[in-house]
Amino acid sequence: MKKISYIFLLLCFIGSCDFFKSADEYYFEAETLRNESKPKEAIELFEKITSKFSDHIKAPDAQYLVAEIYYRDLQDFTRSIQEYRKFSKTFPNNSKVPFSIFMQGYIYANELMNYDSAGVLYENFIESYPNHEIVESVKFELKYLGFGINEIPELKHLIE
Repeated sequence: MKKISYIFLLLCFIGSCDFFKSADEYYFEAETLRNESKPKEAIELFEKITSKFSDHIKAPDAQYLVAEIYYRDLQDFTRSIQEYRKFSKTFPNNSKVPFSIFMQGYIYANELMNYDSAGVLYENFIESYPNHEIVESVKFELKYLGFGINEIPELKHLIE
């Protein structure tokens, strides 16, 4: 039996088995890959954290970063919204949930031009988080939903 254990360990190390990696090791490696402009590889590792270590303190951050990578690095807006939604549902008490909801609305409004979906999310945000630090930004987005930058009086100085 001992011989089988040694063979298993040897095969794991030879085959780059990551069976023994911790959530912290995956997280560090994923951040490194993202910084090296390897977003898809980073996503794979962040997803390992959310599946293998779903109760770990890094799991919410890993899921949030998956959404961020899809948005910022890969510009896959639809997938990003799905991942932000997954974050909000999986970690409903996390302090980043309001930001996740805002980002969904922001992407709908500013990337996908789906103003109806954005409006629903923004209104739900205001109702759910009336005292949140970004509620004024959400109200601004809602007020000027569908407007071009040159049509917003507060932003005209940016284009002149």
